[in-house]
Amino acid sequence: MQIHLAITPKEAQQLPSCPLPLVHIAYAIDESGMLSRSALPAQTQGGLMGLSDRCRKPLKNADILLRAIVSECAARQFGGVLADFESADLPDRIVFLDRLGKLLAQQHRTLFVPQLLPAQSATVLISTAISGGSLQEMLQNAQNRYGAARVALDLERLIMDFPLPCPSGRGQPMLLSELQALQKRRDISTFYSRELTAHYFTHSLNGETHFVLFDDAQTLKSKLALARSLGIRDAFIMYPEVKDLLAELFRFAKSG
Repeated sequence: MQIHLAITPKEAQQLPSCPLPLVHIAYAIDESGMLSRSALPAQTQGGLMGLSDRCRKPLKNADILLRAIVSECAARQFGGVLADFESADLPDRIVFLDRLGKLLAQQHRTLFVPQLLPAQSATVLISTAISGGSLQEMLQNAQNRYGAARVALDLERLIMDFPLPCPSGRGQPMLLSELQALQKRRDISTFYSRELTAHYFTHSLNGETHFVLFDDAQTLKSKLALARSLGIRDAFIMYPEVKDLLAELFRFAKSG
């Protein structure tokens, strides 16, 4: 399995060295629908292009945009593109991504897309941040739906507080500092969910019971190991989420 670290150019300067290939979070489709790039060092080569979408209208110059992306990948020797698109409400986006995936494939490059835009020519990222069900079953279902070779792992570090009962299934995200303060302040017994591959505990606040679900180095490595056992070839981690755990994740990556 190949683990990729998504990181901005400024954050990358904080790392003296990194054994993982980088996703350079430095590119965007701007408001005019054209490719923009932040301050990426001129010598940057290899890894993947991290591409976000800031345009809130149809892409009128899609052909020009496609050529610009493919040309930049060739010039920087990127192995492909991670399309970090967060909305599926523009109907032309999945068509655009499918065209991009086909063009990249002609150059033996890969397009990675979020599950909300599962373009046929791309590899689909499946988030590990689940609060119910079984992570293994979810990944296997995704492999059955998209094809085993078209699934990659979006390794999100989950730190979430759920009031009980919680009919919506949506909790409140917590900062790591908030989790650590809560654990220090209270005598809390922590448990491990094999199905969710995450730690959890319950506590009371103002007479209300809360369920806290969270990841640490152990659970993230367990999720990576599970994905590896299922034959998933690529996984992605975001630098801000895991910067305190990088040493352990680097060791895991080196282990195979």
